[in-house]
Amino acid sequence: MRNHVTLNEFLIKAKQHDKEALGKIIEYFIPLILKESSRYIIKCYDYEDLVQHGYLSVIKAVNMYKGELDYFIPYCIRAIQLNYKALLKKEIKHHREIPDEFVHLNEDYHFTIEDEILAFEKTKELYEAIDKLSEEEKRVISSFYINNNTLEEIAVGGEKSYNNVRYIKDKAIKKLQKMLKEHI
Repeated sequence: MRNHVTLNEFLIKAKQHDKEALGKIIEYFIPLILKESSRYIIKCYDYEDLVQHGYLSVIKAVNMYKGELDYFIPYCIRAIQLNYKALLKKEIKHHREIPDEFVHLNEDYHFTIEDEILAFEKTKELYEAIDKLSEEEKRVISSFYINNNTLEEIAVGGEKSYNNVRYIKDKAIKKLQKMLKEHI
């Protein structure tokens, strides 16, 4: 996605129940979802559950958003971050619920079977794409997103320069995005 004008077009289509457009929006937020998922250790939730929670947060944000198109990205970012914090604080009982802060008066969004299948499939696609990365790319992605190490820590541990590790991470993310786009 080159700019958020394209994301806005996907948002309009996704609100009209276009699953491909919804998939593109989820894809846009994958780097944030991976990073946020790695920040939390929550009893009874593994990393895959937390990634799915991020996907479901995006799905609900798309369906609940009523503001101007230009403000959707910050709205969705905040929704993702607050939903992880709410899950951690046990303000929500299950990773398929979203805190009330994002529910407008007298409105609620109930996840459909299709939403849950989409989140599951997106998680599965992500892991299949990660498996196709080189060992070095997997190590950097895992260290950065799952183990929450800084790029500097990864560089020291792997005896590489900071810039080299950053390049590997950025290249791996682009490869993942490309593989995930080809899946749709």
